[in-house]
Amino acid sequence: MKNMSVRERILKTTDRLFYEQGYRATGINQIIKESEVAKASFYHYFPSKEMLCLAYLTERSEVSHERQKKFIAEGGNTPKERICGLLENIRHMAQANHFNGCPFLNIASEINEKDNRIRHAVKAHKSKLINLIKNELKDCENSEELAETVYVIYEGANISVKNYQSLWPVDRAEKAIRKILAGAFDERK
Repeated sequence: MKNMSVRERILKTTDRLFYEQGYRATGINQIIKESEVAKASFYHYFPSKEMLCLAYLTERSEVSHERQKKFIAEGGNTPKERICGLLENIRHMAQANHFNGCPFLNIASEINEKDNRIRHAVKAHKSKLINLIKNELKDCENSEELAETVYVIYEGANISVKNYQSLWPVDRAEKAIRKILAGAFDERK
C-alpha cells in the first residue's frame, strides 16, 4: 500500500473498513491510522466523512459497473442468458473470501434522510444497473417495468445471499427471472 498515493491509500482502507464494519461504525481516526496518513493529508482530500463516502461510492460504482457489464457479456448469446449471467456476479462475490452483501445497499441501510447526497449516489449506481438490464430488454414490450422487476429480484437475491450465507437465493432468482423473461420473449412472437 506504500506505493499508492495518499488518496488511493485512504480510499482502499475506506473500501475495506466500510465493507467489513459499515459506514457508521467506521471512524475517521481509524481510517487515518490504518491508511498510515497524516490527519492533515486526510482532510486535504476529504473535508468530511460524507465527502469520503461519496468518493468511495464513485470509485466503487465504476468498478462494480464494469464487473456487471462483464458478467452480462459473458452470460450468453440471448438477452435471457446475458441477464441471468448477471446473477453470476452475486455468486462470484459470495464465493470470495468475505461476502458482506452489496456495499451500496449496506450504506443505504445505514444512512438517514439527511444524507441526501449519499442516497443520490447509491440511487445513481443502482440506476446504471437497471439501465444495463433495460438495454438487454429493449426489444420487449414494457422493457422498463420488466427491467425494474428483474432488478428487484436480483437485489432480493443479493440481500438474501448475505442473510442466509448460502447460494440458494441466486438459484431461485435465476429460475424466477427465466420464467418472467420466457413470458416476455414469447409475447413478442
